[in-house]
Amino acid sequence: MPDQKKTHSQALPDSLRKQLRQFRGRVWRIKVLEAVLAGLFGLLLSYILVYACDRLFPTPGWLRLLILALGVSLSAIFAPLWINRWVFKHRRESELAHLIAKQYPRLGDRLLGVVELENQDANDTSLSPRLREAAMQEVASEVKDRDLHNALPKSWHKKWSLAVLAIAGLILLAYTLTPKASYNAMQRWLMPLAEIERYTETKIDFSNLPQPYHVAHGEPFTVELKLTEDSNTPAQAKAREGVKPWTFSSLNQRSYNFDFPQILKKQEVELRVGDAFVTLEVTPIMRPTLEEITAKVSYPDYLQKDDERIDITSGQATIVEGSEVTIIARANRELQHAQASLLDPSKNAKSRIAHQVQGSTFSLSPLTIEQDKTQLELNWTDAFTLNNLVPTQLSIEKQVDSPPSAYLQNIANEVYVLADGAIEFDVIADDDFGIKLAGLEWVGSFTKPSPHTPARGSLDLIQGSPTLRNASEPMIFAFKAYDIRPQKLIMRAWAQDYHKDHKRSYSAPITVYVLTKEEHRELIEQKTQSAINKLEDLMRAEQDALDENRRLERKDGQELQNQENREKLADQAQRENENADAMDELAKEMQDIFKEASKNGEIDPSTMKKLAESALEMKQMAEQQMPDISKKLNDAQSPENTPERSKQDVQEAVEKQSELLKQMEETIAKANEANKQLEAGTFVNRLRKAASDQEELANSIIEITTKEVVGGEFDDVDPREQRSLINFYAMQEQTSSDLRWIQEDLGHFFSRTQQQEHKDLLDKMADSNIDADMERLLHNIEQNHNNISLNQAKNHAEILRNWASELQDANAKQQGGGGGGGGGGSNSEDRDIEFMIKVLELVQKQQNIRGTNRSLEQKRRLLDKSQSQPAPTPPAPEPNIYQ
Repeated sequence: MPDQKKTHSQALPDSLRKQLRQFRGRVWRIKVLEAVLAGLFGLLLSYILVYACDRLFPTPGWLRLLILALGVSLSAIFAPLWINRWVFKHRRESELAHLIAKQYPRLGDRLLGVVELENQDANDTSLSPRLREAAMQEVASEVKDRDLHNALPKSWHKKWSLAVLAIAGLILLAYTLTPKASYNAMQRWLMPLAEIERYTETKIDFSNLPQPYHVAHGEPFTVELKLTEDSNTPAQAKAREGVKPWTFSSLNQRSYNFDFPQILKKQEVELRVGDAFVTLEVTPIMRPTLEEITAKVSYPDYLQKDDERIDITSGQATIVEGSEVTIIARANRELQHAQASLLDPSKNAKSRIAHQVQGSTFSLSPLTIEQDKTQLELNWTDAFTLNNLVPTQLSIEKQVDSPPSAYLQNIANEVYVLADGAIEFDVIADDDFGIKLAGLEWVGSFTKPSPHTPARGSLDLIQGSPTLRNASEPMIFAFKAYDIRPQKLIMRAWAQDYHKDHKRSYSAPITVYVLTKEEHRELIEQKTQSAINKLEDLMRAEQDALDENRRLERKDGQELQNQENREKLADQAQRENENADAMDELAKEMQDIFKEASKNGEIDPSTMKKLAESALEMKQMAEQQMPDISKKLNDAQSPENTPERSKQDVQEAVEKQSELLKQMEETIAKANEANKQLEAGTFVNRLRKAASDQEELANSIIEITTKEVVGGEFDDVDPREQRSLINFYAMQEQTSSDLRWIQEDLGHFFSRTQQQEHKDLLDKMADSNIDADMERLLHNIEQNHNNISLNQAKNHAEILRNWASELQDANAKQQGGGGGGGGGGSNSEDRDIEFMIKVLELVQKQQNIRGTNRSLEQKRRLLDKSQSQPAPTPPAPEPNIYQ
């Protein structure tokens, strides 16, 4: 059993055992010390390596980690292995004997043999216990006299100690000379992967050296290397792009500047100054640009408009005066700062404008638009310190808030219309910043003295708003709806905007002559006479053309075929076409006269009939006969015609033209007859008008006699009544003048027509001595003899009305006598024309009624609207443009 064997084994002598223990402890102490010193040396050496490398170049983290790993490995790997070898593998006496044998081979062998004897079993018959003990005692006594220290393995602990002391000395020296660098190296050594900046004596200011370092694409660039205030200042620094040669820069106020050529792709630039090293990753990008420039416009309060944003990327804008403008610019990337200046070209000066940068947008402080032109200059720098190459110029023109404009459209500048009619037109207003109110204004004046007050009025047609820039209102103006008597009206549209200093703006005035039926009849007569004159001129032109055609008719067919005569025939055809166009225009003019005459119910049907027939005949000549003549002349000069056919075409053209001239003569005669009837009827109307004036004078005198001004002195009469008396005098003076003109015109008319009824009337007027009576009435009015004046005016009115009736009866009798005797066909045609005239009269009356009703309805609607709206501020007094 093992225990029995152990019991019977021979133990080593105590002295030998003790001596071997001492030897083992010595070995252990030396080798453990060597392991500790080696590990310490590795750690200190790795630190010194990191320190040294940092002094030469920025040691990357991976290299510092490698150095630290190698240094720690001496302690973490070598020391355990070393201890395992010398401590754990040298615990037994046999292991120690092997170690001693290396130095003392004989002694070592004997020790190894003794150790084996100790472990031999006592029951083994091959061994003698006494011999074993004797052998052990002998070896013990031999070892006792020996110094086993000499058998110790070769020791390095002293050298390791010196190495550690040397490294420690170096570290101490480094801490003494460069404490900050040493401490920084210690941090970087202990934490190799930490972002700990390398300490250098030369300190670079990295504020303008971001990573990556962005430069303008395709442009040369400069890198400025600045030193901090606590840095040393080497005389030179160097830099290079990629692997290109180094370029050098001298110190200039603690900075170095390096110029590089353009680059188009990412590149590394290495910078070195003193013990500082920088590697820049240079990235080319496009310079920053402004993608959008807008202006936030705050309009003046009086415009009542919401704020508005307008695009001014184009650099130009026009903004109303007094607005506040905030310029807002947006770049294509984030901005670092911006700069805005207000330019003054006259002084060649700039003034800074406060602004605010937020992200990629910067906005300026509000500007008030007061100058005619506001010029701004914008510059900006992005987050990569790249700025714009060319400043952006903005120009803001001041837009003056002009007064509004008003127009009257779809109406002529001069209009003649009966008092029971209506006119239609459009009132148009526009303003650049909103119409407040627009309407129509009219001012009347009598062309003859009248006791009535001239018309004067205004309508608010368009209730505007701050956003209403254009407005149109159709207007139906019936004179009866506004109680306007026959007179001359000056009408104009007006418009008002929201500007406090603007007065009403007015359109160009139009003149509307509101006519009595007598005045309207005179107008028709004038227009008819003008048409007759044009027709006579056209007939003379047609006669000249006929004379030339007759000259051509005398030539034979062969002569008509030559070039010269063909050109003459072509010219004649062209002249005929021109005459046809003129006749067509004249026919339309005559139709318009007829339509206008149909509005006057006092024009007798026979006159209307002659006007209608004249218009129809002119139209027929323009559309049928004259084109036929032109066609014949064209056919005559056609190269395809035979000489005989050309001769025949000219003859037919001459025949048709001769018939045309006869018809033109008949039409002129018919139009002249109608005009004479108009003129004759005018005398009736003029007499009735004079009678009405006398009656109106009498009624006015009756009204004023109730105020006890009869027979008094003019100076004692109330000023208002004085004005009435002056008006009476002017009215009577005008009537006296009109009566004299009636007599003179009647005499001229009789000399042309030789109609007896007009001669009879002239004789009655001369026998009545009415001229002298009119003068006496004028004198009585002047002397304020109102009762006498009243009786005289009534008497004159009765006489004039009787003359008018007699003349009208005579005219009717003459027209009735001359109109009979026709055949059945002509009577049927006459009845058709008369029916058409009656229909036209009825239509015209209906139109007048309809126009008056529509005008009244519009007037009511405008009145309701104006009452529902707040009362507008009355405009400032305007100068009277009618005076």
